[in-house]
Amino acid sequence: GYTIPLDKRLAADGRGLQEVQINDNFAKLSESLYVAEQKAREAVEMRSKIQREIMAKEKEKKEAELRELAQRARMERAGVSAPAPAGGGKY
Repeated sequence: GYTIPLDKRLAADGRGLQEVQINDNFAKLSESLYVAEQKAREAVEMRSKIQREIMAKEKEKKEAELRELAQRARMERAGVSAPAPAGGGKY
């Protein structure tokens, strides 16, 4: 059989001569989708911000614990390497 190319078939059909009609509800749908997308983006940004703050607080807490541990280790090392006089401190 003979195959008719699509462009020729559409030209013969007359579809290209019709005026495109857009339903009024399309604008409403488009606007509501845009608003929903914006709200979703804001929610994602807010979650991300809160997550970053939580991570920063955890990091700060961990650093404080490590600082305290290091300070205790220094105090113990100083106590071991320089022992107090055994005579009670009076000469």
